[in-house]
Amino acid sequence: MNLKQKLATIATSAAMLLGSTAQAFAQLTNPVVEGSLGNNDAAASSGSTFANYFVSLWKAIMAIGAIVVIIFFIWGAVEWIASGGDKGKIESARNRITQAVIGLIILVGSYVIIGFISDLFFGGSFNILQPELPGVGKSKF
Repeated sequence: MNLKQKLATIATSAAMLLGSTAQAFAQLTNPVVEGSLGNNDAAASSGSTFANYFVSLWKAIMAIGAIVVIIFFIWGAVEWIASGGDKGKIESARNRITQAVIGLIILVGSYVIIGFISDLFFGGSFNILQPELPGVGKSKF
């Protein structure tokens, strides 16, 4: 078989495979999201479904970022204490603490920017700057 015949065989096989599949409409249920995906056309067309998913993702990223900032602060502080007066180690610890401060500024800046954008597009009805803290009995993030 030459190259032309191989390509024709692959194209014919792919066309037969794609043409023989049947569409299946199923209602998916995600236990994490509470409810079914795709059955609320009004929420999907208004964009509130996307906004809720975006907010959940953004809150998770903010939580991870805050944990990383705290770890960098502690790491820099321990490194500074354990430096024993060595200028190289002190400089390394100072750089790590500076990186933590820059990360904190980025986190706060993203909080302010997202708050401004949510106020600009959604008004007072959608305030992202009121975070829900997880607690006992709460199932949402």
